[in-house]
Amino acid sequence: MSSELRVTEDWSLIWVCSRNQAAIQIDLFPLGASTPWMSVIVWLLFFEPVPSQERSVTTNQLVFTRMGQMTSSKLAARVIGIDVAKDKIDVSDAEGKLKQEVQNSTESIVKHLVRRIDRPAETFVVCEATGGYERTLVKAMHEAGIAVTVANPFQVRQFAKGMGVIEKTDPIDAQLLRRFGEVVDLLPTPPKSAAHEHHEALVRRREQVMDLVSQEQNRLYQACDETITDKITIVLDVLKLQQKQLDAEIAVFLEIEAETNPAVAVIQSVPGIGPVTTSTLLCDLPELGTLNRGEIAKLAGVAPIAHESGQKKGTRSIYGGRGHVRRVLYMAALAATRHNPVIRKFYVRLLARGKEKKVALVACMRKLLTILNHMVRNQEPWRTTTVPAEQEIVVVGT
Repeated sequence: MSSELRVTEDWSLIWVCSRNQAAIQIDLFPLGASTPWMSVIVWLLFFEPVPSQERSVTTNQLVFTRMGQMTSSKLAARVIGIDVAKDKIDVSDAEGKLKQEVQNSTESIVKHLVRRIDRPAETFVVCEATGGYERTLVKAMHEAGIAVTVANPFQVRQFAKGMGVIEKTDPIDAQLLRRFGEVVDLLPTPPKSAAHEHHEALVRRREQVMDLVSQEQNRLYQACDETITDKITIVLDVLKLQQKQLDAEIAVFLEIEAETNPAVAVIQSVPGIGPVTTSTLLCDLPELGTLNRGEIAKLAGVAPIAHESGQKKGTRSIYGGRGHVRRVLYMAALAATRHNPVIRKFYVRLLARGKEKKVALVACMRKLLTILNHMVRNQEPWRTTTVPAEQEIVVVGT
């Protein structure tokens, strides 16, 4: 008896058996804020299944396809590893049908790669983040309808060490990326609209300007010569002016984005969250609202990582994650300890238990992110509650 498990357009799961057999449909949906599990309701539907338009699968093989694209690298019939450099890309293809070295340009990628991939719906391309040089490749694959993922370079390097590979060349990296996609269950990187790319560029430029302002302020503090001081001051004035302009552009963009994206109003309804935090979460943490509390905390780098072995109980500390998101969350949590009654009460309670202020603040970052994740998932704005004056909590020394 042949059978397969499919995902429908509404993302329910259907186990499809052979002729005159049963099909079991499973719908998954959250019960509410207080229940971290998923409720499973099963209906038995008896019908004669129609032939699948997706690729043929063996018995009990799981197929996850949407919009004609593979949504898991382990399920792809063909995985291609590509190491991206500034001027060229190295290709590793198990079928050996692609050119091994291609110029890193849209024309060359389309000519030597895209047009020679005969089964785009069954192909999965794996590259790694290289400071933006991978964008041409990713965009070309998205336009061709080929699933592509931008892997974390640190994870790929750790995978190479686990495989016993200590050499590092571009062809070897391409082979490792292909093997990484075949072994690890990778999800495709979703395509970005032109508006999203513009929003992301504004946020990234603001981060760069803030870094430059910090550098110039440090130089101004150390400068002794009056002429140099004047020159640094001029540069600082230009950078601060550009920062204000970027803040204004981001605010205007969010107003436009709020008309089509309800997550903007949901995030901004939280006390302590402003336009900068909202933009950063939308651009650098698009998974917000799609993961559970533990997964989203690890992705942002605010989850306490265990460090234990045998009888040793090491101190848990945050590690990894997305640095841009974590830095913005820090400032948002700092503001929330003053202006958000829920976070403020939580912060004071941790201090009363003897926690260090920095530890308590990181815990507030995690709690704030967990609340935002739940709100975005359920499209629920912040519910304000009135706190009596005699119960007002005052935080000192933060």
